[in-house]
Amino acid sequence: MSEGKNPTISTHQNYYTENSKGDAIAYNGLKAGLKNRHLNLIALCGLIGPGVLIGFASALTAGGPVGLLVGFIVVGILVLAMTNSIGEENSFMDQNFALMGSRFVSKGFGATVGIYYCIIWITNIIAEYTSLTSAMESYTDTVPTYGWFLIFWAIFTAFQCLNIRWWGEAEYFLGFFKLAFLSGYYIFAIIYAGGGIKGHSPGNPFLNHPLNDGFKGIANSFVYAGVFYSGIEGISVIAAEARNPRKALPTAAKNTVFRVFYVYFGLTIFYGISVPFTDPMLHDPSKVMRSPMTIGLTNAGWANSKYYVTTMVWITCFSSINTGIYFASRSLYTLAKEGYAPKIFTKTTNRGIPYIAIHTCHLFGFLSILSYSTGSSVAYSYIVSVTGVACFIVWTAILWIHLRFRKGLEVQGISTDILPFKAIFFPWANYIGITIGIVLILVQSWSCFKPFDYKTFIDGYIMLPLFPLIWFCYDKFLFKKTGLIRYEDMDLTSGRRPDLDDNVGIALDNVEGEIEIMGTKSDSSRRFEEKNTSITETKQY
Repeated sequence: MSEGKNPTISTHQNYYTENSKGDAIAYNGLKAGLKNRHLNLIALCGLIGPGVLIGFASALTAGGPVGLLVGFIVVGILVLAMTNSIGEENSFMDQNFALMGSRFVSKGFGATVGIYYCIIWITNIIAEYTSLTSAMESYTDTVPTYGWFLIFWAIFTAFQCLNIRWWGEAEYFLGFFKLAFLSGYYIFAIIYAGGGIKGHSPGNPFLNHPLNDGFKGIANSFVYAGVFYSGIEGISVIAAEARNPRKALPTAAKNTVFRVFYVYFGLTIFYGISVPFTDPMLHDPSKVMRSPMTIGLTNAGWANSKYYVTTMVWITCFSSINTGIYFASRSLYTLAKEGYAPKIFTKTTNRGIPYIAIHTCHLFGFLSILSYSTGSSVAYSYIVSVTGVACFIVWTAILWIHLRFRKGLEVQGISTDILPFKAIFFPWANYIGITIGIVLILVQSWSCFKPFDYKTFIDGYIMLPLFPLIWFCYDKFLFKKTGLIRYEDMDLTSGRRPDLDDNVGIALDNVEGEIEIMGTKSDSSRRFEEKNTSITETKQY
């Protein structure tokens, strides 16, 4: 290796094959079809759907505007630290955080994180369907609620079978639409709260009705913030189908800062100044899922605003439900690919679409029909609790995985100069994020203890003891090995495919450099090379 150059780690050349359609299929079996602009817009505003339009009603009722803002600020610190870690790790290797958990903690740990991530998105699919079908009843009561579900279920099933590029393009253009839509409401809220609409004023909700139910309201806001923030970590999952993971992931990670402040803080503030949490439309059992946006526009004098917001729900759900299916199915596919789930889920079409995993995850959408008998608001609250605590666990796990990754680089003598993107405020951001994550996991259902409510207790804490149990069972019975992976045994070589359009922080021809830096390659890296060199009909991109 020549002097004066930063050390680089080479990649193996057999990382892509070309199918009969001319598509670039990555070594993981998925099509590398998502461009840089796709990842950037998804990082900015992916998963903005009926949850943030309708679900915010429950969140605002639970904590009030101040409670909601505090909840989003505290959870936002955790989210920013977590995406900071993802940006560094995924700019180095294009595998999602569950697989990196298998590399840097233990195989069972990575498998458990992957399972929890599947649970997050399956419950999100159910929640979004619940919100969507409830909203569609605003149009007409001629079509039964389950009828709306079946219509949309068929549409989303068909769309998921299309080329991954279709999903990327849909998210790209819908991203601009959603940002424009939110910006329009922000402008309206400022005018409305400032007395710019003659004869109509919301008063001053932040001053007159700031917090509902004290600390309990803030604790409830933590859970809702966890649900609404979910999806930001998805850039790690998307990396597996990105054309240029080395180039695009650092930029996408930085874009999440804008998303946290403009989208989530923005919604919290502008809902808070236009709708008091004491508004009867939020507390009416038949309207508890009604959007604060609808309430604000209606109170400002637009009697039929519910039709407008319902249309926005219908349009944005095309993004959120499709993205939920995408994240759930790719997580399941990855688990199966690594031997952590049945191999049947690894089946793909010739264009790299994991159709078995897609349809299996999407079938869980039918569980949303069960909410019709007990009320959509009750069903939504249970789903929120499960999803919220699972998010906190996964985000905290990502921060720990990153700490071990950095320690592995240090022990194996690899300079951080090879990293295309370095996490800021490392390691203090990780320590603070992990501390917040643990606290949030423990307090998010604390109110169930006095008086004790076993239903709330189970719903709020069942995911906590299940995590170490699943982790132990995987390591002990499936992999026949317990304990953490030693830093010197970590595989820091394989899993780094080159960009198709840009080569960033990577050397394709420096095999000697890899050996010089890494010394003797680990068993897992050697097995990866042996598997990879068996690929035929390889095209160099």
